[in-house]
Amino acid sequence: MTQNAALTVVVNDASCLIDLRKARLLHLLVRLPYRLIIPLPVRESELISFTEQEWAVLDAGLEVFDLPPDRVGEAFLVKAVHPKLSANDCFCLVTTRCHQDAVLLTGDALLRGVAIEDGRRVHGVLWVIDELKRLSLCGDSVLAMALQLWQDDPTVRLPAQEVAQRLRTLGGI
Repeated sequence: MTQNAALTVVVNDASCLIDLRKARLLHLLVRLPYRLIIPLPVRESELISFTEQEWAVLDAGLEVFDLPPDRVGEAFLVKAVHPKLSANDCFCLVTTRCHQDAVLLTGDALLRGVAIEDGRRVHGVLWVIDELKRLSLCGDSVLAMALQLWQDDPTVRLPAQEVAQRLRTLGGI
């Protein structure tokens, strides 16, 4: 067993990685004490706008996971049952099934609901903020700036009350 194998696995959906990129937190995400995974199809198709420099940062702590063929079939079965999920959403869900006690990191409400129904643990970017704070991996001002960036971005959909509460805690308002 490798040292990495004992760490909690966090399967990353593109939505959270995109939001963490907007908040300039990718370099901090990879410092979290988790085994960070991204399914290969998500890495190859949904994050094509990430720069080489951003991938260099992510590659330092983010593993690409290629689903075994039988698990790819399982993802397509999930898609048949939940046709509104994208194929990549299904790959993320099945990837959590491949790792004991894995956490799904997603901002997608539909995927979140299906994953919870499936018995998966699910978190979003606010959990990342909480973990960075709890583990003292950066200063409060960095976290407050990230929250403010998300608050000002209409494409980032986070619970306004939770963002405001964290900003108050961090001294950002």
